[in-house]
Amino acid sequence: MKSLVLCLIRSIGRLWCRGRGAEVHRHAFIHGLPRICRKKGARIILESGSTLNVAKWSNPLNDGRATILFAATDAVIHFRKNSGASSSRIIAFERVEIGEGSLIGAGCLICDSDMHEIPLMAGTRVKSAPIHIGKNVFIGANCTILKGVNIGDGAVIGAASLISHDIPAGALAAGNPGKVIKTF
Repeated sequence: MKSLVLCLIRSIGRLWCRGRGAEVHRHAFIHGLPRICRKKGARIILESGSTLNVAKWSNPLNDGRATILFAATDAVIHFRKNSGASSSRIIAFERVEIGEGSLIGAGCLICDSDMHEIPLMAGTRVKSAPIHIGKNVFIGANCTILKGVNIGDGAVIGAASLISHDIPAGALAAGNPGKVIKTF
């Protein structure tokens, strides 16, 4: 009975996402109803085995904060095969790519834009740069990943870290600002 209920919940989650314009593979796992905003020409892609843990029961660290996927005009959010996120906010003005097998902990913010001009009210263009998260990366709970960051394959980002620059493959990085502590 439990597996039947879980199957039904996942089906509703996939339908919910598709109804908001996301491209969701039939073997993606959507636990709950994420907030999805997709502007003209934007794409949100959830490949096979990718997981969004939205509901409080789907991850002990989910605390009721919404899972938000926002893709601005012509932007792309792409969850590769077997990747996933829990109760996080992913905002793309250009591109956010989450590599195969990579996991994003609860409460993370991944944003490829400054969200406003700097300095405020300067009338300048808002800066953005794509974010690429490699394969088999683990990002701990409550991390922030800023614009233009590339995180290499197999890297681990410690909880509550602020990552504003590239992290090499196989590195353990943590802190505010995030620094490489060791390489595996």
